[in-house]
Amino acid sequence: MPRRSSFVAETAAVFLKDWRTELRTRYALNAVALFAVTTLVVVSLGLGPLGAVGGDRASILPVLLWLILLFAASAGLPRSFAHEEETHTATALRLAARPVAVFCGKLLYSLTLILAIEALVAPLFAAMLQLPVESPGRLVAALAVGGYGLAAASTLVAAIVAQARGKGALFAVLAFPVLIPVLLLAMAATRAAVGGGAEDGALLQALLYDASVTVGGLMLFPPIWNP
Repeated sequence: MPRRSSFVAETAAVFLKDWRTELRTRYALNAVALFAVTTLVVVSLGLGPLGAVGGDRASILPVLLWLILLFAASAGLPRSFAHEEETHTATALRLAARPVAVFCGKLLYSLTLILAIEALVAPLFAAMLQLPVESPGRLVAALAVGGYGLAAASTLVAAIVAQARGKGALFAVLAFPVLIPVLLLAMAATRAAVGGGAEDGALLQALLYDASVTVGGLMLFPPIWNP
C-alpha cells in the first residue's frame, strides 16, 4: 500500500509540475490553440458551410477533423520531454520519481492537453462547417478513445526523441507510422457517429490499440528514460 501511494504521489507530482510549467510559459497552449483555430478557419473558408464536398461530407469532414487534431497536438506534445532536457531538469526528475511514474504523469498531461484541444476544436468544427452529428455519444467516445491513443503514442515517441537533435523532424518521422492505426480507427468511428452508420468495430479496435500502446509504453519507457 505505501508503494502504491508513493507511485500515485509521484505521478501526480509530475503531472502538476508539467501543468505549472505550461501555465507559466503557455508555449504548448498558445501553439496548439493558434494552429488549431487557424487551420479550422482556413478549412471553413475553403469549403464553406456547404462546401465542395457535397454528399460526401460525412466521409470527408471527419478526416479533416482528425488531421486538424493531429497537427495541433503535434505542435505542443513533443515539448513535454524536450523541455526537461533544455532546462536541465531531466536528471533531477530521474532522481525524484521512478520511470513508470514519470511516464504516467507525462501521459496524463498529454491526455488533458489533447482533451482540451478536442473540446475547443470539435464544437467549432461542427458549427463552422455545419456538420450534422447523428450520434453525439458515439462522437464523444471516438474523440476520447482517439485522443488517448494520440496522447499515449506521442508521449512515448517524445521521450525517444527528446535527447536528439532536430527533435521536430524526428518526432514527425517516428510518430507517423505509430499514429496511423489509431487515426484511421478514430476517423472510422467518427464517420459512423456523424453518418449514423455502422462503425464495424472501429471503436473497440481503437481501445485495443490504446491498451497495447499503454502496455508497450510502460515496458519500454524505463530503458528509454534511463539508458
